[in-house]
Parts: sequence; structure tokens; C-alpha cells
Amino acid sequence: MEEKINIIEAALNKVLKFLEMLSDENFELVFPKAKSGMEFANKLKTELTQQFSSTELTQYEERLLQPAKLIKNKYDDIVTLKKIKLAALADELSYLQNQKKIANYYR
Repeated sequence: MEEKINIIEAALNKVLKFLEMLSDENFELVFPKAKSGMEFANKLKTELTQQFSSTELTQYEERLLQPAKLIKNKYDDIVTLKKIKLAALADELSYLQNQKKIANYYR
């Protein structure tokens, strides 16, 4: 069990590193790696919950809770940032459309 916990912890830390280096330029390359790392960690977690009781697993909860919370926060930050960028693009597009209407009106 200790070995699988260590593997899960390493996988979560790796996912966190991928998310920290994520940018618009490398999104399509890095995000799938982060996603597959999360899927791998979830698979191992499921195996552990099937093999051991929850009381046995609670002693390792703190070790895995910290990186999991950091990953959740990082995902939230990424989504928030993308929403802000999308709203800015929508505003810019609306402004350009209005400018086009004004230009057509003056013709």
C-alpha cells in the first residue's frame, strides 16, 4: 500500500508541475499529459479503495490531500484566466462589429 501511495503522490506532483508550466503556446502538448496523470492517479486510488478499508487509508490522506488541493486550485485558476481572456475577446469582437456598422452607416 505504501508503494502505491508514493506512486500516487508522485503522479499528483507531476500533474501539478505540468499545470504550472501550462501556457497558451503549449496547451495542446502539456494539458493531455496533466489529464493522463490525473487519470492514472485516480485509477490507483480506486484500486486502493477496493483493496483496503477507509480507516487504513486515512493515515495517508494528509499526504495526498495537499497536492490534490493545489491541483484543484491550479485548475480553477486556469479556468478563471481563460474566462477572463474569452470575455476580453468577446468585448473586442463586439467593439469591432460596432465599428463596422458605424463605417457602413457613414457610407
